[in-house]
Amino acid sequence: MNDPDEVMSMPPAARWSRAIRVALLTDQAIVRAGVHSLLATYAERIDVVDVGGPDRDLRDVDVILYDVLGLHEGDGKDLETAVKAQPGRVLALSRELQPGLTARALAMGAIASIGMDVEGEELVATVEAFAAGHLEDGSQADLDNQADRRRQLGRDVSLSPRELDVLGLIVRGRSNDEVAEELYLSINTVKSLIRSTYRKIGVSSRTQAVAWGVEHGFPTTGTIDG
Repeated sequence: MNDPDEVMSMPPAARWSRAIRVALLTDQAIVRAGVHSLLATYAERIDVVDVGGPDRDLRDVDVILYDVLGLHEGDGKDLETAVKAQPGRVLALSRELQPGLTARALAMGAIASIGMDVEGEELVATVEAFAAGHLEDGSQADLDNQADRRRQLGRDVSLSPRELDVLGLIVRGRSNDEVAEELYLSINTVKSLIRSTYRKIGVSSRTQAVAWGVEHGFPTTGTIDG
């Protein structure tokens, strides 16, 4: 996400007179153990709260750390619940080899992402900056995070709404004729939109376009309405 040096140079959140309560949402025991171990020496600053089960209450935490692998193994309802319980307070724990999961998490309401290879001090500094609102306050860290979100979601290539619709349907496996029918467009208009989309995202084939879309969080099933 942001430049680690930029985040770690920020002052701790002065308004926190206690340890920041962090809920870790993951079904991976090794991830849970790893995060607990990583943060064990920062107990005075970060309190990792164990939550589990369908009735877990996420309202009594300050930050939610969400393992994006949950979007691969489930239907995303857990992330939707987290975002609803703590809007603006969900931090995605990303997987380097599955960037599409991170993009989906950001599209669904996570504010920022941080990699699985993060060091303890960087994770703590990021959580503190996040909890203090520094990723949404117009600071340099906020600007860096916005740029990172645009990159991960593919919004930095300035696709038009129609180009996004067309690309979304291509990623879902639709043919040109099916795209035209679903969007109520002529086949020539669809072909023109495909050419402009390919040019903007830097690909030259349908296979490459699908791969780009998946990497940037476009779902592979359903309609453009979800």
